[in-house]
This record gives sequence, C-alpha cells and structure tokens, in this order.
Amino acid sequence: MLSMKNISRVFRSETIQTHALRDFSLEVEKGEFVAVTGPSGSGKSTFLNVAGLLDNFTQGEYSLDGINVQGLSDDDLSRLRNEKIGFIFQNYNLIPDYSIFDNVDMPLRYRGLSAKQRRSRIEHALELVGLASRHNYLPSQLSGGQQQRVAIARALAGEPKILLADEPTGNLDSLMARQIMDLLKEINGEGSTIIMVTHDPDQAREVNRNIQIIDGQITDYSIYAPMQPDSSVALDKQMPA
Repeated sequence: MLSMKNISRVFRSETIQTHALRDFSLEVEKGEFVAVTGPSGSGKSTFLNVAGLLDNFTQGEYSLDGINVQGLSDDDLSRLRNEKIGFIFQNYNLIPDYSIFDNVDMPLRYRGLSAKQRRSRIEHALELVGLASRHNYLPSQLSGGQQQRVAIARALAGEPKILLADEPTGNLDSLMARQIMDLLKEINGEGSTIIMVTHDPDQAREVNRNIQIIDGQITDYSIYAPMQPDSSVALDKQMPA
C-alpha cells in the first residue's frame, strides 16, 4: 500500500541544512493501523507531508498503491492525492459557513462525480460517523468531537486507499478522544488503512504497529494486538436530532 525506501528530506538555507528525514524506510500493508510517535521536531510532520504528497522528498523511493510518485507532475500528484489519500486534521479544517453536508462534499467536487454519486457517498459517510441527522448543521453548532467526526466523514467520502490522521484527538477531551479513537478502530476493522501521528502513548498501543521517530529516523518499532473498543464510551450512532 505504502512503501518508502531510504527517504531523505533536507531543508536548505544559505547557511544551514536541516535533515528532517534520514534514510527513512517504511512499509505499510493494506488494512494496517499504524501509529507514528516521537517528540516535537522529530520528523513526524515531515513524514506525514511526504506520505500525503504535500511535500517533496530529497532522495529515496516512494510508492503509493503501486504507483511510483517520483517525477510526477504537480497535476498528477494532486490527482493521486485526491483519489488515494484521505486526510484527518487535528484542527478539523472545516469551512465555517458551509453546512456539514457541503463540507464533506467539497473534495468530491474535484473528482468529476455526478451530484447523485456525491450525495450517495456523503450520506453513507455521515451515517458511518453517526451524523446523518445533522447534515444541515454548521460546524459551530457541533461539539469538537462531532466536528472531528465530520472531518473523518469528509476523508471517507472520497473512498481513499489510505487515511492519514494528524493528531486526530489532540484538541478533544478524554471522552471525545476515546470515541474518536474507537471510531477509527472501527473504520480500520472494516478494511481501511490508517497512519496516525499521535503524542498519546496509550493510543499508540491500541493499533497494529507503533513507529517511533527521532531526528528523522525510525528508532523503535513495536507490534501490538489491538484492543477492543471500550463499550462504555463507544460511539452511539443513533444520536438525537
């Protein structure tokens, strides 16, 4: 699904060069849930940007879903990113004046899908995250946890090959964070491949693998047996209107 071999990312200025990634190699198989951890400045964000085709790499090889991305034009990279990758951001990145439905719809408009196809995908994605009855709400009318569910629905509606989640529970209280984590595990259980950057060591132990990055290199590699969702706080999809 995702294959990086000896990836390096160097940022250069007139007086200094910074190695954000150093000979970074990682294989992620279809259906895996991988956590990426490490201190601030370790290279986690650079890795996620390179994986998400938002940033170039200086050297190495990167293939996504069997496609070698090196040498692709900006248009081809944008098309590949739109078709293959779903992004879940810490700050949700919702458009405040758009309804929940329209926020989920926005990326689909660049896919050339018909209005009927888009509606079907949007309704299905909102149903998955328990917000089908609130499709006309504005983001300001939802809690932080609900806004993050909208962000997840937006990512899922594109039917991506891989989900990249950047601290998806970082702005949430413990209860909402638990619900979002259980939702991601449920989505993964249905076959979605997920790579999640997190500072939470407990969350990192709930997934298939934990990759620790320090100074742009993988320094630790742990494999876990994923825990079952906590039924006491599991997402209730039958939310009141």
